[in-house]
Amino acid sequence: MYIMNISSCRIANFILITLIIASGHLYCLWYLAAMHLSLEVLNSQSLYLQHPHKIYNAVFWLYELVLIERLFQHHVSETFEWLLNCSEHLGFGIIICLKIYIYTAVFSKQNSLSRWKRGVLAFTFFNIIGVLNEIFQNGLAGRSLFIFIDDSVKDIKMNLLGGLAFLVGVSIRVLWLKRKQEQ
Repeated sequence: MYIMNISSCRIANFILITLIIASGHLYCLWYLAAMHLSLEVLNSQSLYLQHPHKIYNAVFWLYELVLIERLFQHHVSETFEWLLNCSEHLGFGIIICLKIYIYTAVFSKQNSLSRWKRGVLAFTFFNIIGVLNEIFQNGLAGRSLFIFIDDSVKDIKMNLLGGLAFLVGVSIRVLWLKRKQEQ
């Protein structure tokens, strides 16, 4: 399995920046900057570096490749485009919840938040970010900020489903660890 250190992430993101600028989709730079800054912050924390951080880096960076999908027009079919966008938002829900979950582990006092509480916090915070992202996209498109089009509503629902999938994963992990302790 390929794993990434922060230097690899920097090089890969430089390549992505070049593709984004060449394609003229400059709005994608905001997303890339936020994702990369997050990686820089995590990789500067000793607690993060004590865990499988290179695998987490790879997962987080690989999700940035969703931006490449936005750079090219597929036009295979409307259904394909809809399914691709739905899977993008499902994955976004899982990945960003995981990132927030890791942030709460790295930056909270040791044992101050249980895994379950961190999971619920990640789910809640991510979905707030998701709604704010739709407001941001309305602004970019010149639409009324707080009136969501059908596509925005679909994106918010898919973010919720991705966040719920993350919470199911957290629940399974918590139950597994509890059973392991009881043995």
